[in-house]
Amino acid sequence: MQTDQFIPNNKVSKKTILAIIGTGVMSFCGILLETAMNVTFPTLMHVFGVSISAVQWITSGYLLVASLVMTLSSYMHKRFKLKQIFAWAVILFFIGLFLCVSATNFPVLLIGRLISGVATGMTTPLLFGIINHDIPLQKLGRYMAIGAIIVSMASVGPTYGGIILYSLGWRAIFWIVLPIALIASVLGLLNIEQTRPVEKPRLDLMGFVWLAGVFILISLAFNEAAVHGWGSLNFWILLLLGLVAGGLYVWHARHFAFPLINITIFKYHRFVLSFVAYALCQLINIGMSFLLPNYGQLVLGVNSLLAGLLLLPGSLLRLFLMPFGGVVLEKRGAALPIITGISATLISGILFFSFQSILSIPLMTIFYALFSGGFSLTFSNLLTDGMKQLPGKLKGDGNAAFNAIQQYSGSIGASLMAAFISISEINAHGLSTVSATARGSQNDFLVLIGLELVMLVLQIVNFRKARKQIGAN
Repeated sequence: MQTDQFIPNNKVSKKTILAIIGTGVMSFCGILLETAMNVTFPTLMHVFGVSISAVQWITSGYLLVASLVMTLSSYMHKRFKLKQIFAWAVILFFIGLFLCVSATNFPVLLIGRLISGVATGMTTPLLFGIINHDIPLQKLGRYMAIGAIIVSMASVGPTYGGIILYSLGWRAIFWIVLPIALIASVLGLLNIEQTRPVEKPRLDLMGFVWLAGVFILISLAFNEAAVHGWGSLNFWILLLLGLVAGGLYVWHARHFAFPLINITIFKYHRFVLSFVAYALCQLINIGMSFLLPNYGQLVLGVNSLLAGLLLLPGSLLRLFLMPFGGVVLEKRGAALPIITGISATLISGILFFSFQSILSIPLMTIFYALFSGGFSLTFSNLLTDGMKQLPGKLKGDGNAAFNAIQQYSGSIGASLMAAFISISEINAHGLSTVSATARGSQNDFLVLIGLELVMLVLQIVNFRKARKQIGAN
């Protein structure tokens, strides 16, 4: 529950601030490496002799594992001390990092990324759990934005990855992060405080099995589509089984006293509208960060340095605008920044699609900057507005659901973008690889526009409901 009424003068302690920085920077390190690897895909495809549908598991597999771990966050935060959770996350992060830098084949590299995904799946909910529990309600929007900024600083990952790949090689991407992670580890371990009692809730193991089934089966379905096309029977079977697993989790959660994620949160309609839009926002974000660097290298033929640099202005703009979006929410409400932000991302998507035949690095840089500006006003504010719709006893479940869907939708975003490109290459019918990749990318841009339109409609409905609630009161 929120504890602002118990905090004298709504002050935030120095230890809480340092704990937020420590957990946030550890989460940043994990996400930075995830986004940085997107630029390395053409290199890794050449070095390890794998296809784009295989190499994309470096991103989608990492995010899949992170999302599965995040479904356990509500249970872990009740059952264990927060400092213990952070300590295990730190250990797993460094194990994953050292496996990646020493990998001599693709499976070892992938295993290292999956272990790192477990670490990020522990640290990111910890960051937002501390903020939601220990920050006064009056300052929640500002600190949620700060938390989002720390994590979103990883949006410079493609630029970082491109520069390091070009100058030092892909393994150096991991080595350079090492000292930053060490400092963050010390900050977190010294400053995380236990401000809530440790309980002994029953672990909903069966619920985890059903949720894992949903996540894994749907991810495998998109991978199957990338290899054999949308008409593949296996794609539809895996997708159907994933949906069935989702239905079984809902049935299970209704009949189990302590479900992994309490589905009561989905009875709050405005929470649901924010939740779905948040998932789409992250899917589009990761989809863009996957698509653009690879488009630059595989279609425009630029090197990894330029492919990474094209995202830099947008990434910097994102860092500048995100705290501004939190302040606007606190002063003017959530509708203004969210609707404005979604509209900007939609215009960006339309520009990418409309100008694809003449796309260049400068044009992509401008369009991505517009996208990032819109994302900055939207992302953390969707989370903040959604969490405000829940009563205190359900905030842990809401936090777990938001963090899990953030990672999982990112995983689907990468898989979806890769699937359209891979299918286009499979059905090239005499087209060159460059032309087939360009055609697949055009389909990607069209899909992103459709998802942005859905986001906009959801939030228009959301804020109409908000106005009706205010009128009724």
